[in-house]
Amino acid sequence: MPDGSTISPKTVPHDASVANTGQAWQPHQDFNQQYRQWLLGNEVDEASPYVEKTILQALDRLKQSESGASQLLPRVPTVLLNVLKSLRDTNVSANELAQQIFKDTLLVGELLHEVNGAYFNLSSRVSSLDSAIQLLGLNGLRMLIARTAFRPIIQMQSGKLAKELAPRIWAHSEKNSLACQLLAKHKNLDPFHAFLTGLLYDVGLIVAFRLVDQTGVTDTLPSSTAFQDIFFNLTPHLSIQVGRKWEFPEPVLQAILENTTEATSDQNSALGNCLRQAEQIARLRLLMDHGVITTTDGLALLEGDSVLSECLQQLQQTSS
Repeated sequence: MPDGSTISPKTVPHDASVANTGQAWQPHQDFNQQYRQWLLGNEVDEASPYVEKTILQALDRLKQSESGASQLLPRVPTVLLNVLKSLRDTNVSANELAQQIFKDTLLVGELLHEVNGAYFNLSSRVSSLDSAIQLLGLNGLRMLIARTAFRPIIQMQSGKLAKELAPRIWAHSEKNSLACQLLAKHKNLDPFHAFLTGLLYDVGLIVAFRLVDQTGVTDTLPSSTAFQDIFFNLTPHLSIQVGRKWEFPEPVLQAILENTTEATSDQNSALGNCLRQAEQIARLRLLMDHGVITTTDGLALLEGDSVLSECLQQLQQTSS
């Protein structure tokens, strides 16, 4: 990992079909409904029009606010938030980031715990932040910081619905961010911007579930397909709101905006297409891992694309 630009020691083989196209791969079989059923599990039930209307109106009000979404997230320590904001500065050095991190001994411990986990798949245990910087490089350190910041934001929930669904949302977030980073290198995109895009994408979803808990009108999500279609399409806008509050790079926010029903694929930037592709790969990996889709059927959906197949394989090898 000499350049610090990748999380896993393996690399994805080059494939011109992915690297040189502006269009994102889309599976010929739509498995999004299967993914939604897996994500929600037993946390759905029939609901009255009043319940549906109450939730959607609350979501719309939140969407129109400037900072309401970020206020529904667990508090982020000031030091970590400052470090997170500094990640947008392409001129910041690893030493400058380290100096900020050293101000918080708890954060140092969390970073070391994270870097020694299965996700980063290092060959030897890291016992100091200096060693982590040497092994990961600047981009790897930035990804480590971002991942350490986002895990509690998504996982530390108190409401019934958000708490039950948080582990599955995080599972998708970590696979989505890694898939974004891996595919970005084949599209000549900034791998860290892609990684941030994948992490930020699901934040709005956890915000939305917390809001449902706070309405007090239900402790499950209404099962109506029409309701869920509107609900899930609103959540990326909440992710964008949080990202803007935290001063994330504009290309990251734009890529997420492009992955809503208001946008069409021919309007997408390269990063927007990368997110669309990675998000589908992450969903497919989770469905395969949990036996919803067989390995044979899952690989068939990739239509023989070697880059996508290798990416899918690396997502299997990476877990929290």
